[in-house]
Amino acid sequence: MPRRGDTRSRVWIPIISATVALLTALSGCGALEGSSNNPGDGGSGSGGPIEKPNLKVGLLPVVDVAPLYQAVEKGYFKEQGLNVEPIVVASGPKAVESVISGEIDIAFTSYPGAFVAQSKGVADLKIVADAYAARPGHLALVATPDSQIKKPSDVAGKKIAVTSKGSISDLGVMSVLSSQQVDIRSINFVPMPFQDMGPAMQNKNIDGAVVAEPWVTRTAKEQGAVTIVDVSSGPTQNISMSGWAALNKMTSANPNTFAAFQRGLAKGVADVKKDRTALEPILVKHVKIDPATAPLVTIADYPERADAIRLQRVADLMQEFAVIGQRLDVSKMLLEPANTK
Repeated sequence: MPRRGDTRSRVWIPIISATVALLTALSGCGALEGSSNNPGDGGSGSGGPIEKPNLKVGLLPVVDVAPLYQAVEKGYFKEQGLNVEPIVVASGPKAVESVISGEIDIAFTSYPGAFVAQSKGVADLKIVADAYAARPGHLALVATPDSQIKKPSDVAGKKIAVTSKGSISDLGVMSVLSSQQVDIRSINFVPMPFQDMGPAMQNKNIDGAVVAEPWVTRTAKEQGAVTIVDVSSGPTQNISMSGWAALNKMTSANPNTFAAFQRGLAKGVADVKKDRTALEPILVKHVKIDPATAPLVTIADYPERADAIRLQRVADLMQEFAVIGQRLDVSKMLLEPANTK
């Protein structure tokens, strides 16, 4: 007859074996999850293989795009299994056109450019990530000291340069001036690249210009320009300025790729938000701000995530000034944010 100790052994051996097997399985899962550095496996924190490891990103040389350059230079995209190629384009609307044509995969653009294309059915776009939100001093209508414009009411009937019509530049100015009972219908908005605005004011070809940093600081330094209207004030305070957009069909076909892009970009955002010394070399190298001016540039906000309520303010402003014909529900355009942890 078996001893009592033998009975316990026969009972516990299967239980111990099952426990060891379970722990081994769990250990194997933990070793695999989020630890791969192989780009084919999608990099750190990946939800699966990267479908499209090479991405072309169209952008402008403005302070908004600093986090992307930081992510490229620090290897944050490579950690995610991506090769991101920044390509400088002429304007935000041009970037959107290039996304639609397939020349680039992701476009940096001020939000009106993306929202117009979406509203008119020209493209089905997703906002992959937010880029920049306004703070006082970032976007301003400026004029030289010898201009006829001395105060906001003087802007009526004047010739004002903007990067493009129907952009955040003219929409923001119209919104602020309307709240001050200025006749905005009399303003002659003239499309012009940022770099041409300072000389055009100096040569009296325009009366004033709506410029974003670093051009607020640069026109002040080079042409003595002063701020007449802070475009991030009153009804446009803290409004969203720009973001990263891609075709819906592209994001749907490559979900792991765009999640990886979001994770890499988020690390770049974290760097420039917490450390001005990380930001300024990017401004000098890629935004072409001279080293003496870089510390003077006003920096607004690099949002960690796109906020549907804040972005909706842009679309509603566009409807108010008849840039789009009907209300656009921006929340449907936002790409689900990746887990950045």
